[in-house]
Amino acid sequence: MDNSKKDKIKKVKQFGFYSKGLVYALMGILAAMVAFGFGGDIKGKSGIVLFLQELPGGVILTAILALGLLAYSLWRFYEAAVDPSGDEDEKRIGPRLQYAYSGIFYAIIAFSFAKPLFSIAGSSGDDSKKAALSQLLEKEWGVWAIWIIAVGMALNAIWQCYLGFSGKYMKQIDENPKNKNEYNLVKHSGRYGYLARGVVFGIISFFIIRVSLAHDANALEGTEGALQYLLSLPYGNFLMGAVALGMLGYGIFCFMVARHSDIADLG
Repeated sequence: MDNSKKDKIKKVKQFGFYSKGLVYALMGILAAMVAFGFGGDIKGKSGIVLFLQELPGGVILTAILALGLLAYSLWRFYEAAVDPSGDEDEKRIGPRLQYAYSGIFYAIIAFSFAKPLFSIAGSSGDDSKKAALSQLLEKEWGVWAIWIIAVGMALNAIWQCYLGFSGKYMKQIDENPKNKNEYNLVKHSGRYGYLARGVVFGIISFFIIRVSLAHDANALEGTEGALQYLLSLPYGNFLMGAVALGMLGYGIFCFMVARHSDIADLG
């Protein structure tokens, strides 16, 4: 691959990771404000869109973020097609499927950020998921499909926690440490970030299991529901605050991956 093409791919990746990092950072900051009584919001991506649109130039900021998330989606599809982290003689089907799933997921999020810019009416992300689950519940095999989704989400939660505890997300940067302070920032923010994601995904998998057991799609809750659940527990403010700060940490981790995108292929 010529250097010109490499530079273009690198810029797409950087734009994508900076945008993803901003989403998580804002989500973490707004949720932490709720946890510690300073206002804020825990409505996930819809809350971020509302927050941005209330800022001066909010429409432009939202549009840039939507494009950035689309760039991240394209980067993931590129990884699925080329698998730059693997060896040429490896047929890594699992990671490629994961990259493709991530690409689809962030393409949907990018669209959700773009919708308000074009006054596109539609249901919220959670409402769409509930409608899809309702349709599954009407099928004879639907409950089994929902259990598979729940198990997949639970495995993803375990994987996120494993990455956080093991430090595997540092593989590329461990091989090329440049600045000790930045290295430590990436390491600590990434650890807290992956653990926070694991907690949120774990709670969402619990909600999906409830959908199957209760045979009721309304039992599903997304990120907002997961944070609300933490808030309802003893010492809930501290628990949600810790997860919120972890999400902020993951945002910082994404910023650092973008900054060191020449060596960091994980995130």
